[in-house]
Amino acid sequence: MRRRICIAVTLSLMGAPCMAAQVQNGNGDPAVSPAEGNSNGAPQPSASASSSPGAKPQAANNSPASTQLSTIVVTANKRTERLQDVTMAVSVLSSTQLERENALGFADYAAQIPGLNTISSGDGWTQLVLRGITSGSMQPNATVGTYIDDTPYGSSTIYAAGSMLTPDIDPSDLERIEVLRGPQGTLYGANTLGGLVKFVTTPPDTTEASARVGFDTNSVEGGGNGYGTHAMVNLPLVANTLGLRINVYDRDDPGYIDNIKTGQTNVNEAKVSGARAQLLWTPSDKVSVRFSTLAQNLSSNGLANSGVDINPSTLQPLYGWQDQSRAAGTGLFKVKYRLYDLSVNADFGWAKLISTTSYGTQRFSENTDLTDIYGPVLNPVFGLSDGGYSEFQNIALNKVTQELRLQSPQDQMWEWRVGMFYTREHTVDTQDILGFDANTGAPLALPALGLVSVGPAIFTEWAGYGDLTWHATSKLSIQAGVRYSNDSTSYSEIGSGLLLGTLDTNGNGSDHPVTYLLNPSYKFTDDLMAYVRIASGYRPGGPNMGVPPDLGAPLTFDPDKLVSYEAGLKALLLDHRMSFDVDGFYIDWSKVQLTTTEDGISFLGNGGKATSAGAEASWRYTPLAGFTVWANASYTNAQLSSNTPTGSIYGLKGDPLPYVPKWSGNIGADYNFPIGGGWSGFVGGDVSYVGTRYSDFNAVPGPRIRLPSYSNVDLHVGANYDNWTFEVYAKNLANERELTSVSSESIIPLASPYSAAYQRPRTIGVSASVDF
Repeated sequence: MRRRICIAVTLSLMGAPCMAAQVQNGNGDPAVSPAEGNSNGAPQPSASASSSPGAKPQAANNSPASTQLSTIVVTANKRTERLQDVTMAVSVLSSTQLERENALGFADYAAQIPGLNTISSGDGWTQLVLRGITSGSMQPNATVGTYIDDTPYGSSTIYAAGSMLTPDIDPSDLERIEVLRGPQGTLYGANTLGGLVKFVTTPPDTTEASARVGFDTNSVEGGGNGYGTHAMVNLPLVANTLGLRINVYDRDDPGYIDNIKTGQTNVNEAKVSGARAQLLWTPSDKVSVRFSTLAQNLSSNGLANSGVDINPSTLQPLYGWQDQSRAAGTGLFKVKYRLYDLSVNADFGWAKLISTTSYGTQRFSENTDLTDIYGPVLNPVFGLSDGGYSEFQNIALNKVTQELRLQSPQDQMWEWRVGMFYTREHTVDTQDILGFDANTGAPLALPALGLVSVGPAIFTEWAGYGDLTWHATSKLSIQAGVRYSNDSTSYSEIGSGLLLGTLDTNGNGSDHPVTYLLNPSYKFTDDLMAYVRIASGYRPGGPNMGVPPDLGAPLTFDPDKLVSYEAGLKALLLDHRMSFDVDGFYIDWSKVQLTTTEDGISFLGNGGKATSAGAEASWRYTPLAGFTVWANASYTNAQLSSNTPTGSIYGLKGDPLPYVPKWSGNIGADYNFPIGGGWSGFVGGDVSYVGTRYSDFNAVPGPRIRLPSYSNVDLHVGANYDNWTFEVYAKNLANERELTSVSSESIIPLASPYSAAYQRPRTIGVSASVDF
């Protein structure tokens, strides 16, 4: 039934272009308006709501006077342009939408983005998947890039858990989040095979002082209580020339999982705190300089063990649907992000020069319970009845980037851009196997079990890129681009202990990938555009870790690459009261990086091929002043197109890629209305659907776990009075208990127990904020 509903929604959306003729006025000419639609739904801020770049766009969202959709301006192509004019699939989440939905991370707003899904075991540990490009929860490197403004953040290598330690930045005081679907290998470089997520921060306002304070509290069904506070202040230090904006926040995300072995409750509670500060200097209307700093801390005493113990055969909890059994003293999870960046923009008239310099650090620590893996083997050896074992891991990443870009004005027949990019990552990763009493956590006097230190691992990339757009007519444009990269990696590794023996290895590797783009587009009118996009992307290769010379395994692995073929249509209809966009894609992924095992030694290799084909559609409509409805749907058929190599994970041609639903969708509405006496109100909600998925490929032949489809209902209602905003919200209103990911906890393949992550139980909260 749900599949039929998704098909029906898609077919109804596909019929919207038939209404394009209504965009014209009575003389047959296209109606021209500065407003445009968005690709995902929910109210959006108007780019022209204020002449100040940092002003909060309240009027465009709270006033029900207009029935036109708001103008959305994005920088997805590293140029400022209307969303309607971007010749690829882009979705935008505005600050208002993030605030009204009380979104705190990817899990809250993934359903709003067609083609985006997540593989997550808890706060701070999330893999992003766009258009089905993933080899599973244990893939070592990311296929979706993450940017904060114009700065890349997160690791580009396998040495810093780059696929799962995705920077999940707190969205308070963000201007918007842009999601670019499809490979971005020419403009954004490595690790954007599936696409890119870009956090766009709110710049300082140099014309007017302002401030904002907010608070919320919430409660999780069967769990604990949480809270959140955030504050912002904007100061024009020198009128129209120098401005400072500071945002701070602190929140407690409540837990709901209990550890029956230790008696601890709500072990997956997480504490998040951080700050952002930006200084903007505009000495003239041709030059701007912005310096930004960002800090975010996440900590928990149980997130490293996040999950409920289940039987993989029945998918039923072993102890209760919110219960686990973990050894005492384990579960620590901490991650700290720091980012400092300097952006300089200079307009020479004939071209603009943009320089972005950044330095970022990431510090990660976790202590994961491995008793179910090592206990059955080591306890009989040591004569222990209840010995516990864990892996204590520390990762330190330092990353420097520099990008220079020179680009022509956009209003000329031949539009061009050239740039250079440099990055250097320095990573140290240590892993120590600990032995202790599983009941008390007290250390045991055991021989050294295993200690591995990987690092320093140093990754360096030099790249040059350029693109040229020929505006052949006022309607037809053709863009072509290319990027050449020179990647090099070196590392050293030492290891010792009973489980490992002695390791002392080092390695080097280098690659010279080339990516390209061909992107013709045609504007039937200012409000109706079709495009074709052929683009490629890659992930860096590198040296394998800990491969003995006599094993016969490759000392290095190659980059994996893909080519995407996409066609799309974007339309604004009914005098800009309706927006619609649809796209279809086919992706050919080769040399997929997979884990391979020889004589008990694991390493990375290249093998097998995969494809992903599908379609995405989004629709928004404002039938009445203040009332907006939206819907989106996506179909993704991602599968292996050849068998995986012998010795790697077990997969056959035609097997679906892990955790990729064929069908997903979202439908919702939001209504703003006057109440009287200075009050206005708003109410809204949405229903999302995620189809069935299959878990990771197995290490041995055997059936994969099929995760059932699930749906989610979120609601919110609130009121505005003067500068105050009050709101009551509910997430997962029906309290659905559905699996989102599973992983083995046993040394025996396919044996019980498995650890399972569920969607967060019903959460009810209230919030209040005031602007000054």
